[in-house]
This record gives sequence, C-alpha cells and structure tokens, in this order.
Amino acid sequence: MKKKFLLIGFLLIFMLGCEERESKPLIRPVEVYNVESISNEIVKEYPGIVSAKNETSLAFKISGPLEKLNVEVGSFVKRGDIIGKLDKRDYILQEEIYKNKVIMAESGYNSSKAISKNAKQQFERIEKLYKTKNLPKKSYDEAVAKVKSAIAGEKASFAQYKEALKGLENAKNQLKDTVLIAPYDGYISSKFCDEGSVVGAGHPIVKISSLEKKRIKINISEKEIKEFSKITNGKFLYNGTEKDIEIAEIGKVKGIVNLSYPVVFKFLEDDIDIPVDSQGIVKVDFENEKTKGMIIPIEAIFEKDNQTKVWIFLNGVVNEKNIKIISPYSDGKVVVEGLNIGDKVVSRGVHELSNNQQVELLKSFSETNVGKVL
Repeated sequence: MKKKFLLIGFLLIFMLGCEERESKPLIRPVEVYNVESISNEIVKEYPGIVSAKNETSLAFKISGPLEKLNVEVGSFVKRGDIIGKLDKRDYILQEEIYKNKVIMAESGYNSSKAISKNAKQQFERIEKLYKTKNLPKKSYDEAVAKVKSAIAGEKASFAQYKEALKGLENAKNQLKDTVLIAPYDGYISSKFCDEGSVVGAGHPIVKISSLEKKRIKINISEKEIKEFSKITNGKFLYNGTEKDIEIAEIGKVKGIVNLSYPVVFKFLEDDIDIPVDSQGIVKVDFENEKTKGMIIPIEAIFEKDNQTKVWIFLNGVVNEKNIKIISPYSDGKVVVEGLNIGDKVVSRGVHELSNNQQVELLKSFSETNVGKVL
C-alpha cells in the first residue's frame, strides 16, 4: 500500500514540474545594433607625390658637346647661375664667318648704291635732253633700262646685306646659348647628362625645382571631377604625419600616359620639410548629397508577407517594423528608410522571433577572448 502512495506522489510531482516548465515563457538571446545615420561626408584616399610649385627641365637651344656641368642632384642655384657650358669653338667660327659676310655684303651694297645713284643722275640729264627733243628715243630707252637695272641691283645687294646681318645676329645668339643659365632660385632635382656627352637641341640636361610652396599631385577619373568641387577637408599623410592641404588646380585635359586627370593640392603651412618626389596618401572628405538614410547590418533584415522588416528591441521586447532598402553601403551594411537614430535592431537571431517576444541581449565577448571561442 505504501508503495502505491509513493508512486502516486512521484507522478503528481512530475506533472507539476512539467506544467511549471511549460508555463515559463521562452526568452531568446539576441544581438542588437544601434541604428546610425549615414555620414554627411565621404572619405577617399589617393596616392600622391610631392612636387615643387615650379619645376623646369633645362636644355640648350643648340646642339654640341657638353664641356662643363657645374651642378649635381641636390645642388642649390640662384637665378643667373651658370648650370653648364657647351664646347663653343664651332659657334665662334660661325660668328667670324658671318662677320666677314656682313663686311662683304655691306661693301657690295655700298657699291650698288653708288652705281644706282650715278644712274639716277645720268637719267635725269638724259630725260631733260629727250624732252627737248635733243636726244633720240633709242638713247632714252637705254638710259631707262640702265637706271632700272641699277635700282634693282641696289635692292638685291641691300637684301643680301640684311640677310648677312640676321645671320650674324643668329650666330651671336647661338654663341650665347652655349651657356645654360638658372631661370630662378631652386634645387637641382634631376640630372640627365654628364660632361662629355653630345647633346641635341632641346634635350633635357637637368631639372630645377623652385623654393616656393610645394605641391601634391594625384590623378582622378573623369567621373570624379565633379566630386572634387565639393571637398570639405584634405590631408596629406606622410611617414606617420598629417599635413593640411587644399586644392590648387584641377586639370581639364587627360594625361597622355595614364589617361586620367591631374589634381594639384597645396600645403596650408609655409615651411613643409618633405622632399620633392616623396610619396604619400592624399585623404579628402567630400560632401555627401546623393544618399540620405540610416545604416544597419544586412543581417538585421528579413522578409515577411512580401515586406522588408527588422525587429526593434525596446525594454527587453522585440516587435517588427517595416523598412525600405535604399542602397548598399559598405562592410556588409545597407542604407534604409523607416528607422530613427538610436533605434536598436536585432542583428542576430532574427528568424526565431515573434512580436512582443521577450529577449535577452547577448553578452559581448571579452577582449581577452581571442578568436571568440569562449
């Protein structure tokens, strides 16, 4: 009999325990994400290279052997300093030749001018005799032809004289051009030839960089040109430092090599101790006028009844809310409408929930839990 009562007691306790477990609501763990608005600025980075404000490749206007080069890379030069010299022997000889040509042309011009003057005087005398009918027409015609020939000779010799003068002037200029002069104060940033080289006219000898404010050059695509008119902030990152910069010029013509548009920035500080040709990163902030909305993880979104929804967490309870996806963002996030800043949306466990369901927040992993396996 005792065994029978004990069995009945155990059955009653078991049934009460089951009822207690069934009546206790299921509280699911979830992870939430604080809704944030899309930034008003977009940040982009570009590789940039430092250059001088003025940078010029210097070359001789004429060709010849490079007799003397007075600079090396890094040399400081002042305006008017001699960079290099060509062997000028041929140009000295050329000047002497044209000097002789001028002397001969001038002598010939003076002679033809005297002949022309005499012919004109003779013609005046013959013309008077012809008009008084004291000279036959044949003699008059001969005098006309003679004076015309003398005048033409004078003009031809004068043209030769002028040509000789121009040749002499050109020879003197070429002799002066055997010396290469620095056009402004600066540093020699590149050297392309050495003494003894035979250089052609226009072939670069050295490159000089001015001492004025340095510039940073980048290249952008055609689609980005409009964006660069809306830059709000710019920085140049170099060896762990940041320097404030602003746009100086946006190119309107594509480069020949990379078919992109050059953009030039200038430093806002006066004295920047960054060498020319140094490479760094140009970081620019743009105004974002295209996209407005809130940012949430794509994992927080689910479909129900042909509508896009999220679960809103508030006071330990979740309820669904309709949203509209506007566009992808980055890092697995999307831009949406229908939410407010500060809303908490469930980002993990979204497919096992129902309206007004109680949930508990997942505890974040500790910083010492490397790999998040504990």
